[in-house]
Amino acid sequence: MALWRIMYDGRQTECCGEPFPVGDDVRWRLTLRGPDEGAAPETWQDSYSALEPVGGGLAGGPGVIALRAGEPPARPVGLLAVATHGPGPDDVPETVGTVRSLQVVAEGYAATRAGGRTYEPVPGERLLRAVGTCSERFGETAEPDRAGRARRCRGAGVLVGLGTPGGPAAARLGQ
Repeated sequence: MALWRIMYDGRQTECCGEPFPVGDDVRWRLTLRGPDEGAAPETWQDSYSALEPVGGGLAGGPGVIALRAGEPPARPVGLLAVATHGPGPDDVPETVGTVRSLQVVAEGYAATRAGGRTYEPVPGERLLRAVGTCSERFGETAEPDRAGRARRCRGAGVLVGLGTPGGPAAARLGQ
């Protein structure tokens, strides 16, 4: 069995997703996000997957297949993500697997200046919290940072450990 890390964005679950627990069998269409698509290496590299081109704009590995965006390198590497909206998800065969782990993903945002109401992402800040069930909604907390600027930690979705038939877990980068 192969083990893959897959991001299920909060906007996807809030729109048309349904809660699911660890142990559920799922069927998802996936995309492969590179650094220019919000999967910055300094934040997500530990969750990147290495796939092989399979033609037709798709890339795959043991038990997983995903839509590649743009002109990828010879060996596509990036963050796998559930795609219920966007370009071409209906053209991507479903990946079938069993949810082995769930971690809520929260990203940090800080006010651009003290007293300001404009926020920007804090580079490289990603917090993970293990949960037993993926919810439909993800919250937000607010607190000041050391410089007195407002700081928010916003739930971005859930990082799923998905077990798929067909190969060693070592097929994933970082293992």
